[in-house]
Amino acid sequence: KPAKGRTLADLTRPLRILRVWRFGLYYIVVFGAYVALSLWLPHYYVDVYGLELRDAGFLTSLFIFPASLLRPIGGYLSDRIGARPVTYTAFVVMCGALGWLSFGMGIVQFTVLIVVVGVMMGLGKASVYKYIADYFPRDVGAAGGVVGAVGGVGGFVLPLLFAWAHRESGRYESTFLVLLA
Repeated sequence: KPAKGRTLADLTRPLRILRVWRFGLYYIVVFGAYVALSLWLPHYYVDVYGLELRDAGFLTSLFIFPASLLRPIGGYLSDRIGARPVTYTAFVVMCGALGWLSFGMGIVQFTVLIVVVGVMMGLGKASVYKYIADYFPRDVGAAGGVVGAVGGVGGFVLPLLFAWAHRESGRYESTFLVLLA
């Protein structure tokens, strides 16, 4: 019982530690961006590639499934080799894919790259939470709550930024520049 005998000030101590908030930013990249893209991709496929909504939804599911189902593998890898290598690998691969996606391309190449992004998000979601257990073993609840909340807010804010970037640039690919930033 980690909370036994601890004051509320002790329990909320992680909220005052910058590292917790940094992990929250990491979680925006792997979870908030996942939520945002899950909402945005059908619209993107329809507007950019002229697909019917049914087909756009199917192609979006190719992103959603690995981003959801590979989380346990990300946890396994994080337990075996550590959170840092898994998280950094996910971020580097995502940056490469997002860089390419920001140029615009055919639907097949686009879909392959967006699936790569989804795979990395799936692995990264678990690795970010492994950091919490490693750095805050007595405060997993408080630290994890902050990280999850920050990531969730990212899922709400990012589609607004996607729309803003598209309006300002006139380019649909600006979505991926927002994520790259």
